[in-house]
Parts: sequence; C-alpha cells; structure tokens
Amino acid sequence: MKKTLLIYVALILFFGIAIAGILHYGTLLENHLFSEVIAPTASSLPTTISDTFLKQLHHPLPLLLIQFIVIMIVTRLFGYVVSFVAQPTVVGEIIAGIILGPSLMGALFPDMFISLFPKESLGNLHLISQLGLIFFMFVVGMELDFDKIKKQSSASVFISHVSIIFPFFLGVALAYWLYPVFAPKNISFIPFALFIGIAMSITAFPVLARIIKEKNLSDTRYGSMAITCAAADDITAWYILALIIAISVSGSLSSSFVLLLLIALYVVTMFYVIRPLFARIGHSQHERLSMNAMSFIIVLLLLSSLTTEAIGVHALFGAFMAGAMMPSSAMSRLKELIAPRLEYVSLLVLLPLFFALTGLRSEIGLLNSVDAWLICGGIIVLAVFGKLFGSALASKYMGFSWRDSFALGILMNTRGLMELVVLNIGYEMGILSTELFTMFVVMALATTIMTGPFLNLITRGFQENKVVETMQKSLIDLLSHELRTPLTLIRGAAGNLANPKFTLADKDKEEMVQTIVEGSRRMEKVIDNLLVNARFREGKTPLNKTMLRFEDVISSALAIAENDWNRRAKLSIASNLPPLIADITLLQLAIGNLLDNAFKYGNDVSVELTSAFNEITLIICNNGDLPSAETIATLGNTPGRLDNSEGKPGSGIGLRISQTIIEAHGGILAIDLENDHFCVRINFQSES
Repeated sequence: MKKTLLIYVALILFFGIAIAGILHYGTLLENHLFSEVIAPTASSLPTTISDTFLKQLHHPLPLLLIQFIVIMIVTRLFGYVVSFVAQPTVVGEIIAGIILGPSLMGALFPDMFISLFPKESLGNLHLISQLGLIFFMFVVGMELDFDKIKKQSSASVFISHVSIIFPFFLGVALAYWLYPVFAPKNISFIPFALFIGIAMSITAFPVLARIIKEKNLSDTRYGSMAITCAAADDITAWYILALIIAISVSGSLSSSFVLLLLIALYVVTMFYVIRPLFARIGHSQHERLSMNAMSFIIVLLLLSSLTTEAIGVHALFGAFMAGAMMPSSAMSRLKELIAPRLEYVSLLVLLPLFFALTGLRSEIGLLNSVDAWLICGGIIVLAVFGKLFGSALASKYMGFSWRDSFALGILMNTRGLMELVVLNIGYEMGILSTELFTMFVVMALATTIMTGPFLNLITRGFQENKVVETMQKSLIDLLSHELRTPLTLIRGAAGNLANPKFTLADKDKEEMVQTIVEGSRRMEKVIDNLLVNARFREGKTPLNKTMLRFEDVISSALAIAENDWNRRAKLSIASNLPPLIADITLLQLAIGNLLDNAFKYGNDVSVELTSAFNEITLIICNNGDLPSAETIATLGNTPGRLDNSEGKPGSGIGLRISQTIIEAHGGILAIDLENDHFCVRINFQSES
C-alpha cells in the first residue's frame, strides 16, 4: 500500500513538473516568435469576478437556461395559486405569462425585463415553445376518439355546429367594425374577418375536459354532451383554421385552389395510410412501448408537422392530425403508452415557454384609453354571447332543460390554451396587430375564468338535493334488504344448531356454522357502509389523505375478496402508475364493495388498472346473469339494488357508498355493459 502511494506521488510530481517546464519554454518561444504583442485594452478586460460572471450569463445558452428557470417557477407558482379559487391551472399560467411580459414586469422593472428577455433572445424562446406546442397538440389529438365522435347523436352534431357557426358569424360581423381601426397594413379583409370568426368560435377541449372531471360532471347529461361537442368543435375548428390559413397565404384564386387540394391530399393520406400504420404499431405493442416504436412514432409526428408547415398551413395542424390518427383505446393501449412520455415534457417544461411568449407579445399598456377598454369589453361580451347562448339555445331546442342548456353553454364558452394557440398563429402571420392580440388574450383569460363561478351559480344545490332526495326514498328499503336477509340466515342456522331435537351430521353443522360466519361478515360490511354513509351525510368524515400507491390498495382489497369468495380474478396493472393522494381506509372499503359485487354476480372477474394523461383508471368487470341496460342506467342516480334473475342479493348501499367515497376523492364512477360483461369504471386524476 505504501509502495503504491509513493509511486502515485512520484508520478504526479514528475508529470506536473514536466508540464510546467513545457509551458515555461512555450512562453519563451512565443516571445521569440512575436516581438510585438498587442495587449488587450483595459475596457475589454473584466474588472471583477462579478463582471466576468455577468458577461458569461449573457451568452445565449446561460440566458436561455435562466429564462427557463424563471418561466417554470412563475408559471407553476401562479398555476398553484389559482387552484385555491377553483380555477384551472391554465388561468394561472396565462396570468404568469402576462406578468413576465412588458405589461407588468416591463413597466415596473424595465432594466430587469430587458436583461432577462432581450429581443435577440426571443427567437430561441419562440422555436422551443413551438416544439412544445407540437408535442402538446399531438397529445390533444390523441385525447380525441374519432370512433366515438362518428357515433355521436344528432343532438350533439346540431349543438356542436351551432356553437361554431353562430359565434363565427358574430366574429365576422365584428371584424367589419374592427378592420378600419385595428387591422395591420397590407392585410385584406377576408383573412382578417375569417380569423376573427375562428378566434370567437374556439372551445378549449383539454381545459373543458379537466373541469368536467374535477367537478364530477361526466355522468350528467350536459357534462357528457359538452365533452362530445367540444371534441367535435376542436376537429371542426382546426379544419376551418387550416382553410383560413390556406386562403390567407395564397396570393391568388388558383394558388388557393392548389393549396386546398394539397390539404385534402394530406388528410386522405393521414386517414388511409398513417392511421392503419399506427393501428399496426398498436397491435404489436402490448404491455410496454419499445424505444424503436416510440422513435418511429415521433418521426411520423415530426414528418406530419413538417408536411403541413411546407404546405403553408401550420406545423401544429400536422401535430394535431397525427395525434388524432392514433387507434382508439378499445383497439390498443398505444395512447396510454405514449401519453405519459410526452405529457410531462410538453406540459411542464416546454409549454410554459409558450405562455411566457404570449405574455411578451401582450402589451396591456396599449389599452391606455377608455375607448380601448370598452372595445375589449365588447369583444368579451360578444364572445360570451355567441358561444354561451348559441350552445344554450341549440341545447334547449334539442330537448334539454334550461338549467342544463345554460350549463352546457357555460362549459362550451371555455377557451383557455387553444384560444392562445390560434391567436399566436394569427399574430405570427401578421393578421392580428399587437393591440388586437392583447384584447383577445384578455378575452381568452376572462372566458376561462368565468366558467367555474358561472357553472357553480347555475348548478348550485341541484346535484346535492337530488342525491339526498333519492337516498331518503330508498334507504328504508335498502336497510330492510341488506340487514334482514343475513340476520334471517344467522337466526335460522343458530336455531338449528341450538335445537336439541335436531340430530345434525358433522357436514350439516359445518355448513350452518359457515352460514353464520358469512352472514356475520356481510352484516359487518353493511354496518360499516351505513356508518360511513351517516358520517358523510352529517359532514363528520374528513378525509385522512396521504400519498399512496393505488395498486397496493387494489391488491389488498382483491386479496380479501378472493379469500372471502374462494375464487381468483384476472389482474392487470400497468407499470409507472402515478401516486394518488387519498384516504386509504375509505378507498379500500369502496374497492372492496365493488369487488364483492363482481364476485357475487359472475365467475369470470377481471381487474385492470391503467394510467394515461395523468389519470388513473380502474375497471372491474364480471360475467354472469347480467342485469338489463335499463337497470344499469338507473344506478348512477338511484341507490337501488342490483338483483339479477337468479335472485342473488343486490349491491344496494355498498354501491352507493363506493360512489360517494370515490366522488369525495374527486373521482368518477361509471357503470356499463361491455362485451357481455358488467363493468364498473373508476377514474381518478392524479395530483402529483
């Protein structure tokens, strides 16, 4: 050991002295070769270490990294803050972008603003934010399901198209008034008017879907209709936007026709070449997505974006179309495998740059007169009137109540991020001036903010009163059925065992003891459910939430159910599930109730746990003598029993308690018949 240390020290000294000697003689060589050395001027030399540090930070890469850090911190902070006032995260991120822009930071701290966001650095921000938008639009496209949209009812088609055409008409009419004052030079009226029309017609499908999930509205008539209409709106609006861009960039009627022909050829290619190719990839990828398959899909996404950019439409349209071509979840798990890999990168890292860039383009200071703010207010009023009342009146015509019609209209009035995407496209094309762009950003923010409060106002107390009323009507019947049945069995078995006149075989005694045990277990579960129900109704059950692994809860509840029923279920759990914040005791009770029902009604029980778009989905299915579709349709609203034709005792209060617990955690429980199986589907939004 000592010998090795001596050799080590000797080598370091020898080579260190040798390097120093070479450097010394190299300096003498330099002086000999160059007799006149031009010394750097004093002004070009940094005077202190801090000057050197600041000079390094103004290089493009360090500056970009600083911008990344500031933007991510501020957007996440404001996204978190607005959640306390029941606003979607996108509202806080839009506000954060405006605060970082010239409207606030540039006005209050001009030197800091210029140092942090010099004009020459905005090009880098723009390019990277566009890359984030490409991935985001790909994810948005994946959230749409063409198969479901094709099956939508005539009511949803009517409402969806009216919710586009009416505000589009108002937008075109508004453009006639705005054009002389706000239109940039060299922009003709037709593209200007068409663009104002589409900006008034947009519905933010991703934001609307999140609001519906957070407020547990997917099982309401207006909530499910809003999801369908918003999905159709997104597809229709993006096709219209592609046509508007084609008209805007083409210089003549003939070139416009050629451009529209290229767009049609592109769409046909996507449907009949790329979509089957994605489906083939989906069939070959089951539990996990290979690196080669993921790389191939990313290349196809970028090629699609490149194609639409080359045509002259926009790269974002190509990304949206590539996502929409993904096979449905019923065909393969490709969406579920891809989404988590792209969602975090696009939403958390790259998309905040887009919000910041939008804020840098918005200059609230330009609205420096009463007239300007009156015009901005008029745009907001007209946007709300067109989208909200257009959707509401169409819904009322299709048979909705006034309450549901206005609730649907409020949801369709949500614009959010999709509006900003459209506005930025118009700004980059020179169709929108900075002042008009700022007004429409304010409109997008206002219409998104008002969704939550307006929806709470119009639906206040409606769902709660409905649940209480149905619970009061059926609780006595449920208690009679759920408690008297096992109590009768227990008393009968105990009476037979205690009667000295009966001579029972050992096997009969064992069966009666088992009857008493099973009856007691069932009564215990019913009493647990009733106690939880009473505490929830009295507001005496605060959730003791902790971060947990949902798969552990499922495995534990399933082990108990399998032991009770002496049968096994098919279990499928996806990898890399996000954590869940929940009350583990109540959640295990809810899942246990559902598993008991599954084993009670069928022999073939399957449990599947998956995750996509930061959402956890649990599906519990069983075969057997299934209830009718009419019976299933009433379960979402009525806590009745679910008896089948064999007379097996129904789920009753257990199903209702499961639904109550799941909804208290912000989840959604839905019941349906799928491929001759009775299935309970639970969706939770991960809070991580």
